[in-house]
Formats: sequence, C-alpha cells, structure tokens
Amino acid sequence: MGKPTATDYTELRMVAERYVDAVNRFDPTAWGETWAPDGEWTTTEVRKGRENMVDVWTKIMKSIDMVFMKVYSGVIDDVSGDTANGRWYLGEFLHREGGTSENCICYEDTYTRINGQWYIQTRRFVAVYRGVSGLTAEGFKSEFRGLGVSA
Repeated sequence: MGKPTATDYTELRMVAERYVDAVNRFDPTAWGETWAPDGEWTTTEVRKGRENMVDVWTKIMKSIDMVFMKVYSGVIDDVSGDTANGRWYLGEFLHREGGTSENCICYEDTYTRINGQWYIQTRRFVAVYRGVSGLTAEGFKSEFRGLGVSA
C-alpha cells in the first residue's frame, strides 16, 4: 500500500473534476474520456466497457432536463505503480419531468494509469441521500447545457 504523492492526488482529483464537468455539460465524449477502455461502472447494475457505458449514460442523461453536480471531497487511499483506489463525495441537483431531487453520493473508485494519464477503472455508486431538493427556483440557464470549452 503506497501513500499518494501530491502529484498523484492532484491528477486523480482532476479525473473526478473532469467527470463532474462532463455531467454538468451533458458531454458524453468528455464523460467517456474519464474511463479506462475496459472500465466498470456499478449503479443498480454493472456496466462494462467505455463504449457501452457511454451509450447507457447518454440514454440516462436524455431523461434529465438539468443537473448540477459538484465535488465535495475525496480521499486517495493507495497508489501502487499504475493503480490507485479512493473515494469521492459528490452532490447533485436534478430537474426531471415530474420534479426536482437531490442526491448525495459516494463513489468508490479504482484507477489505472495508461500512458501517463489516470482513468477510472471501476466506479461503484453509493447513494448516501436521495430525496427532496432545495434547488427549486428558475435560476438555471438552459444555454449552459452543452457549454463547451473555447479553444
């Protein structure tokens, strides 16, 4: 078991932040780029392989009018060579047909480094809270959906 360096932690946090950014922008390409090609995503079922996971994620996101996800905190427990594991605590506000909701999430992750770049290898969704949301105002701007990074 190896303690992560500051560089390891920063690079792994960047993966968590890129994931959240892709969710908030409804960007399947960016979301997929956070995963190892043979990654595994566990929610209510297990999904394997980046392409399959992106297809499923895209279908899920079509049912969401608005989402705002944020990273609360995270811990990297171990880095051994090109593998690591840790946890991230996130929150999200969702607008779907029929109302709003809020999720507080713990993602239990493993990571792999491929050609110097960290990717999520496995991610297990643990619902800490699912319920009524405090985000009920009309403040969300629809033009934010799909917002890209300018070159």
